[in-house]
Amino acid sequence: MKDKLPDGERSKEQLERTIGFVLENFTAMNRLWVRLQYDCPPEMNKLRTKQRRELSLLVGSSIMTISQLRGVDLSLYKTLILPKLLDQIVSCKESLAQEYLMECIVQVFPDEHHIGTLEELLKALSKFEKGVDLRLVIAALTDRLSRFAANSPENCEAVRNARTFDVFAACLPDVVKKFAPFIQRTELLKAYASLLRVVLAAYPDRMDFVDQILYFCVTILQATEGSSITTGEEDKVTTITSEEFFEGDDGGMAEYARASTAGKDPGNGGNASSETVEELAECSAEENVLVQVISMVFEAHKDISDRLKLHHFMAFIRVLSSPTRRKVAAMLLESISEYKQCIQDEATLEKLFVYVDPLISDRSIRKKQPLVHPLLEKLVENSAFDRESPTASGQARIREGHDMEGPPSSAQPSFLSFGQTQEQTEELEMDAGQQRVGRIVHLLDSSSPERLFVFHRMCFDRFREAGEKNLRLTLPPLVFASLRLAFSWMSSKALEQALEMINCLEEFNPKKALRFYLEMTKTAKSIGGSARAYVLHCIERALEVLETRIVDSREQLRSLTLITSTTTAVGGSMAAVDYENLCQSIVKAGSQLLTRRDQCTALCDATELFWNDETGNDAIRVVECLGMAIDSADAVVSGFERTFLYCDIFNRTTTLFELGCNEVASKEVGQLLAISKNLLDEMGPTSKVHAAKKRLARAEKYALNNPELCRSFSLIAPQ
Repeated sequence: MKDKLPDGERSKEQLERTIGFVLENFTAMNRLWVRLQYDCPPEMNKLRTKQRRELSLLVGSSIMTISQLRGVDLSLYKTLILPKLLDQIVSCKESLAQEYLMECIVQVFPDEHHIGTLEELLKALSKFEKGVDLRLVIAALTDRLSRFAANSPENCEAVRNARTFDVFAACLPDVVKKFAPFIQRTELLKAYASLLRVVLAAYPDRMDFVDQILYFCVTILQATEGSSITTGEEDKVTTITSEEFFEGDDGGMAEYARASTAGKDPGNGGNASSETVEELAECSAEENVLVQVISMVFEAHKDISDRLKLHHFMAFIRVLSSPTRRKVAAMLLESISEYKQCIQDEATLEKLFVYVDPLISDRSIRKKQPLVHPLLEKLVENSAFDRESPTASGQARIREGHDMEGPPSSAQPSFLSFGQTQEQTEELEMDAGQQRVGRIVHLLDSSSPERLFVFHRMCFDRFREAGEKNLRLTLPPLVFASLRLAFSWMSSKALEQALEMINCLEEFNPKKALRFYLEMTKTAKSIGGSARAYVLHCIERALEVLETRIVDSREQLRSLTLITSTTTAVGGSMAAVDYENLCQSIVKAGSQLLTRRDQCTALCDATELFWNDETGNDAIRVVECLGMAIDSADAVVSGFERTFLYCDIFNRTTTLFELGCNEVASKEVGQLLAISKNLLDEMGPTSKVHAAKKRLARAEKYALNNPELCRSFSLIAPQ
């Protein structure tokens, strides 16, 4: 038909006549098309419907012809074309025709035309027959608008200037009101999910619009026959029926405004109370749509401060099943792009805890369900802190404001091992969720030490309420933050709070608690003053944890080595009597380790307690420790292990001699190298023996190249 119409430049009168002709032709074709459905016996309805679908392209070609005419601008489209098209579509009163023709209008005319006539399109939807697939029409319209807004900033501004969301918010509830009895809730939820795409594309800064969509999604789930909606206000609870909610020109927006501004509970948010909310079945169609909605929000708004503006978030997740609520709470923390300090008051922190409450609830009373997919972040148990000693580098990190359990951006991901049982996998996933809860401390504003101290107390109290088993994962980041606060604030008050946290951690993670005691010792020394009282107490607590809670022999040696090096570093902060008693306890603990090899290593390390710049020098005690180390090495049955221990003792002795402890020089120590060489010569030529001989040769070469060592230890110097 297009080739029969006049082409080229036309006057306005000619264009209007052309449009009138095409519209008249469209009207006639549509009437015939609709009449086909009724002009047949009932038993042929299905066949006739199939035939009509095949003819639909011919009917829709008239609409496409109008859209391709030159000179059809928004004014002409709004005043002449669209009213006649909608009048014909509504008056035909046939669902198949209405659905198809409305989609044709949405697809063939420019986006600018839809923005300018959005209200007319939405109002026409409320007049359609109940058999029309509402979601398809709305999805087609919103998808075009969202793509248009995302193409360029100018397009986005055009959508905003047209107050597109306000038009949807005013008209869409009327459409939902009519179709709610005849359409599945899933389809209505998908319609609002489509609207959310427009909001995220055109209004990236309007979290209140997102919040309204969450509110309407919850309302859809409750606005069924005979149900009611309760909205929390300051001093009362108002119950409205679904019919009352949808009444009025505002389509429920006035009720939303009252609900969103009332109520002091950040988790209540003016939504349906938890007593009246019916949980959805897990993995049901409605729940899947809601998860998709909140996932789109999290993907678009990665800043936690934006997410906390969703006052109806709690109402939204309350309708989800318990496992899905935990998944959504995990997503809330997992998808944060940057851990910046955005929580600046207690109310905001409490609100965040309300949002993630499904995740931090006591795992002993909840059903085990996977929280996230099995690609987990670095677990606390495998953190770098467990492999490092509390040396000056650890204290420097606290000074610089970086802890070893830092934000996720610095953590290395790890993969789940193959061969794990389902229960083990679920436990690891729950642990990963608790780690994310622990990282909440990185969101706290640190500009005011007093306020940060209160924040830490709130976190500590909330973590304890969440269940004791979770403390081993949620407390470590909080302890690091408290020690950092104590150092920057120079406050014993913060140290006391950190000590309380470590005491709670001791039962569930003694290895980490011991290391925290040692870190706290160094922090207390740096603060000075009254805080030095914590130095002795924390080292004694670390020794107690070593003796009563750590049973692995290798871990006992590692922990005692850390205690020894820390005591040496902070010994000058203690009274001489206290330091002497502490050294005796460390030497006694070293002599009581499970294996002779560990005893020898620990006693060699203990020599630094009595010969250092911090506490002074005591050659007699150094010689005693070396003598006990030699006795432990002599008792080792394996000749191979004995040679390594002799070499370690010799190296430690020569180091002390070079530091000025001349009393350690003796012929017996010098003979350790010869004894080791004889033991290795008696063994077969294996790779281990070869490695031991190389180590022994390096020690001997170093000693023989120092004439003073040769004389003092009665070694034969090279000629």
